[in-house]
Amino acid sequence: MMISRYHLKHTAVLGGALWAALLLLLWLTGQLLVWQDKQAQQHEFEEFLSEIENALEEHGLDHVLQEFELEEDEIWPDSEAQAHLFDEGWLVALFKQERLLLGANTKLTATSTPQWHSVSLGEEGNVELLSASVNLPDNLQLHYWQKRDELHAHRAEFYSQITHWFALLSLPLILAAIAWLQYKRTRTLQALSEQLAQVAHSPDSKRTQVSTSNPDIVALSLAINRMLDEITRLHGNLKTMSVGIAHDLKTPLSRISNRLQSMVQDLDNPATLEGHIDKANNELAQVINTFNNLVRLNAIESGKHIQGFKTFDLSALIDELAQSYQPVFEDSGRRFEVSIVPAVHCHGDRDLLGQLICNLLENALEHSHSDAHVWLRLQSHTDSALLQIGDDGPGIPTGDQPKIFDKFYRADISRGRPGNGLGLSIVRAICDVHKAQLCLLEQQPGAVFNIEIPTRPARSD
Repeated sequence: MMISRYHLKHTAVLGGALWAALLLLLWLTGQLLVWQDKQAQQHEFEEFLSEIENALEEHGLDHVLQEFELEEDEIWPDSEAQAHLFDEGWLVALFKQERLLLGANTKLTATSTPQWHSVSLGEEGNVELLSASVNLPDNLQLHYWQKRDELHAHRAEFYSQITHWFALLSLPLILAAIAWLQYKRTRTLQALSEQLAQVAHSPDSKRTQVSTSNPDIVALSLAINRMLDEITRLHGNLKTMSVGIAHDLKTPLSRISNRLQSMVQDLDNPATLEGHIDKANNELAQVINTFNNLVRLNAIESGKHIQGFKTFDLSALIDELAQSYQPVFEDSGRRFEVSIVPAVHCHGDRDLLGQLICNLLENALEHSHSDAHVWLRLQSHTDSALLQIGDDGPGIPTGDQPKIFDKFYRADISRGRPGNGLGLSIVRAICDVHKAQLCLLEQQPGAVFNIEIPTRPARSD
């Protein structure tokens, strides 16, 4: 696989910038080390001049001249002075009132404080010197020059060579290394792209897998797989909902069609005809109810009710609903037990929570035995209210429990009982918009639903 023009350009820009940065860093490091060497030599130079002054004060001028191995009236011509400076590394001259008494007769100058400067020694080339002048008693003045330390000079040359060779050799190596990294990264992304092309043919079963240590690409692969899982889940919900709609509409529409045919046959019998019309009307009501529930479920899931959330007395709402359902349960032969802690308030939509309770009570009425025990309880916790609605009926088969909140899912596969499989889906949607925890208790006889409703407004974050 070849690297694209874009990556070649990116490699050249990145490699050039990295090479320039490393070269600058190396040059600055070398300059710093050279500066440290010069500072160290200058410090030693200053100490030496102090020693000269002390020796002059304690032992006199003759002792100092002996230290420099100078004889009285010894004058070095300029050529001899330069040779002495180059060979011995230092030079000295003694003046009295700007007249040379002994030492180097040279054009080199000396400043009052130690300073570095570069001079030409002819065939020997340029050298760096430290120079300074020291004022002595009796109008005497000592000039002293010191050549740069040979070891320090060699170090400076070494640093310069390192920088030079790095500039020549490192750029191709850096470009090659970046190109290799680009190729490795591009190869991994290309492999991921090929896997995605395969996933497009089987999005429900295939997932991406990458064999790289690059955490960004691994994270990208995991994110893609999570997205595919979510799409698969939504696709499954859509399929389930489509099948549910088809099943729930097919039966009543078929019955209506049959009624219409029967009405044609019984046009001469008004009593029978009226019976056909009533039953067709009931079937149409079931169809309309299914669509109304779908519209309401969509409205709840959109979250538009959240803007109207208020704090209200949940105990009063449940008590009101319990009183309205008490005759219904008594007429059905079931025992309805109500236990409500008073003055429990929560933050939410009163109508939605009322529908949640009605759906669960209707569910108990529909699926429990005729002599079942049905209960409605409300307890108060620190930051929530625990609502429990249950019955001791036949319960829900273990295999169906994970799916009972799915849209149009009905444990009764024959769909012989009335209903459209949206009641518990609406219950879950209402819990979701209220940030309430909904669960079907396991290892319990019958069907027992626990809903933990927050009593304080949920934080926006």
